[in-house]
Order: sequence, then structure tokens, then C-alpha cells
Amino acid sequence: MTEPTTAIPTPPGATQDRHIGGACRLTLNGGIDAGTDLSGIALVGDHLFLGADEGHQLQVLSRGQRADDWDLRRRIALANQGDEADIEAIAYGDGYLYVAGSHSARRRLMKADLSVKRNRERLLEVRQEASRSRLYRLAFDPDTGEIGKAKSISLTKRLRKDPLLKLFWGIPSKENGIDIEGIDCREGTLYAGFRGPVLRDNYVPLMRFPFDDPKAYRLLFVRLDGQGIRDLAALEEGFLLIAGPVNDAPGPFRLWWWDGEDQIPGKGRSVRPALMLGEISTPGGAKAEGLTLVAQHEGNAEIIVLYETDSVTQAVRMQVPLPG
Repeated sequence: MTEPTTAIPTPPGATQDRHIGGACRLTLNGGIDAGTDLSGIALVGDHLFLGADEGHQLQVLSRGQRADDWDLRRRIALANQGDEADIEAIAYGDGYLYVAGSHSARRRLMKADLSVKRNRERLLEVRQEASRSRLYRLAFDPDTGEIGKAKSISLTKRLRKDPLLKLFWGIPSKENGIDIEGIDCREGTLYAGFRGPVLRDNYVPLMRFPFDDPKAYRLLFVRLDGQGIRDLAALEEGFLLIAGPVNDAPGPFRLWWWDGEDQIPGKGRSVRPALMLGEISTPGGAKAEGLTLVAQHEGNAEIIVLYETDSVTQAVRMQVPLPG
């Protein structure tokens, strides 16, 4: 893994935000490829799981000899060679790993070495690939490290039939279309957070459902100042959320606390707003894409944030004071 010429990302708490601190960079050993755009991360005991939005494999690491060192042990293919699983989020709960694809459509990129005519044609091409629309579940034993065979479902039917979300189905993800980028598990229930769509008045949807019965889902909504969800982590009370732009804008990226309750207002109902804990943007253009909980202590949480850069993938461990 080639190191960047400048230290990116600079841990945000160390220099910019008095609330988020104690930042320490993790060392990822064993050929972790930054070119795969890692965006999903989960910590389970002595095991760290990474997923990429341009690959089809789940990467499994274990603790190294030094603190914050992690060594690649194996790769698990979730899709066929040549297909993109578009892994955007990883979570663990009740003995299972959950790996979520974005379920998104994408518009083809234009290329400078093509003719104007060909680039205009590419601009009209929107693709919806089945391999990107899967949610995987794998049995995992943290004590032995044994990982079971993957079982998968798709949320496509639910997304296409939902009275609200169906309006955004087929719209490219970077253009406020459907884009699942965060997931976590609490007491056997999954919470899937959307980068897009972001609705009027800045409402962002989350889908709450059991893996074995996605038809029983419920949509919740949270307001994050016009940004979408990049990842989430369940706490003892509430959730931590990374929020960022719906499109390819460089940032900012922010960390929020949300109580887990739907924020749609109504007569006789009190809604507790989400609390912005601080910015986790970085110099050099690194994007905060993944989030996992290390530990929760009285009044604070220890987390790992995964950053995507053009040159190297970095993970940073930091301390976050929680609201009282």
C-alpha cells in the first residue's frame, strides 16, 4: 500500500473540533487496495471487516502485534468475478454480519478521450445492476473467527413499491436517487440509512426491518441539514450518523447523534432534533464513508471512521462525547 505524500486525512479532533478528539490512525496491512474505494467497515471483537463499492469481496482483518495494527487474513466473494457488489455498509448483530449494497442506479461517466457525440450518448445511459441490489447475511463467530455461507435478499421490491421511494427509483444515486449507504443492527432489527433521496425540509429516510421479513419494514425520517446518511452506528441509546453531500461535492462531512425516533411532526407529538457533534471533514479531499463503534463508556463513545481518498484508504479511531 503506497503511502500518500501528505498525511491525509488529518484526524479532525486533533486540530479543528474541541468536541471530537483522541484521534489515532489505524494501520491496515496486507495489500488493502485504495483503488477499490472502501466504504463499509465493522469491528467485531478482534476482527475488522472492510467492503468496497467497486469490488465484490468482503475483506477480513485481524489485530496485529501493535495497537491499531490490522492484518488482512482473507477475502470473501459476495458476487461473481467482474460484478460489483457495491458494498456500502457492514454491520454485526445477534451472531450475524450484514453487508449492504447500495441498491442504486448510476449514470455512465463521460471520458475526455471520447468524442463529444459519444459522451452525450453516455450521459443518457443509466444502469441498474442486480449485483448492486443485495443485502447479505453471514453467520459469524467472534471467538473462532468462523464465517458461514452468505445468504442474500434484495430490497428492490420494497423500494419500487413504497409510495414515497418509488418516485426516486431509477434516478442515479448522485442525482438524489435511491442510495443505501449505512446499516446497523439493534436487537435483531436492521436500520438502513439513505444517502439519497433527501426530501424537502431536509428529511432523510431510514428503513427499519427484520432481515427475514423485509416486507414488514417501516420508514423513519431524520433531518441532517440537507445532507444524506453515509453510515450509522447503533449506541445503547440512539445512533451516531455520518452525514455528507448527496452528490460528489467534497464535503463537509459531519457526525450527528440521533435518538432513533421518527422526526415527522404532528399534533401532540414532540420531536427531538438530531444533534450535530462536529465536522469530520479533512484536508486533501478525504471523504468520511464508514463508521463502526469500538466501545461505549459513560458519556462518550469510541469509534472508527473510514475515509476514502484517491491514494490510500485510512481509518481513524477517535473519541466522541455523547449528549446527556
